[in-house]
Amino acid sequence: MQEQVLFDTLPDALREGWETEAETLSYEDTPQRRMIRLSLLRLHDPKLLAFREQAKQAQSAEEIAVLMESIDLKDVDEGDLAELFFALGPVTLSLLIAALLRTVKTDTDIEGITALTVIRHSVLASLQPVSR
Repeated sequence: MQEQVLFDTLPDALREGWETEAETLSYEDTPQRRMIRLSLLRLHDPKLLAFREQAKQAQSAEEIAVLMESIDLKDVDEGDLAELFFALGPVTLSLLIAALLRTVKTDTDIEGITALTVIRHSVLASLQPVSR
């Protein structure tokens, strides 16, 4: 996976103390599914409302991930964040994680990326078919 390769290129001092784990879940997302999730998104934060409108115009998950990189999420309500991450879906979250891995400077950065991988796993789990 691209994330492992990116992590392995980090300086030893940054990688020290961190363990990686391969994602075991997968989901075949489509632009149509992502657009439906974005259209159903119920947000309150003004900057996320503006982001949603921009994301609806994006032509790809890559474009949405680039838009996400410019948003400061520090003061965003947890409920809005949960809605946002689900709507973005695992593909966009993976692209965002990869972009963040390219700019890691501190352990705090890695902690944030780790949180995003946990969120992505939760999104993937929620999108799995229910077995009967």
